[in-house]
Amino acid sequence: MFITGGAFTRLDGKFFCIEETLYDLVKKHSGDYIKYPIADVKISSETEKAVNFALEKRKNEFEEFYQQAGIHLYIEGEITAKTYDPMNIIPLEDRLLHKSFLEVRINNEDYHIQQPVIAYFGNGIQNINRLHLILENKPIENIDSLTIDGVGEIKGRYKKQENTLHLLIN
Repeated sequence: MFITGGAFTRLDGKFFCIEETLYDLVKKHSGDYIKYPIADVKISSETEKAVNFALEKRKNEFEEFYQQAGIHLYIEGEITAKTYDPMNIIPLEDRLLHKSFLEVRINNEDYHIQQPVIAYFGNGIQNINRLHLILENKPIENIDSLTIDGVGEIKGRYKKQENTLHLLIN
């Protein structure tokens, strides 16, 4: 047996020219060998402590973001993640804190956000339904858009509530 081009091949020709990957074949022929349900697996207290420590660290990162001084801007609607730095993302439930940058597509326009931003996602991390930025400078308010320093003009309806802006994109 050997692997060629992602397909599984046997020298006797039985698997020659099939399109299944090695993973597909192993999965198909391995059966269900889990003898003990996951609920029956004992988790050590050290493992629980490590998981809790990691979760608390993530929660603290998000809290530090929320506590920053500035204008909170929420951009809501259909947003697609285009480019991001996977080494500087902190996941928590349905959110990702992008610590360095995030490039998104909104209304068929690409925007590069070069600052920390939280992306709330739905079906997959590329499908964003809300962004949360904290701005140092007030965006310029236009009739049908906001112009954000370092990001650009984003079209949509917006509403203000004290130190918070909600931009609903078309």
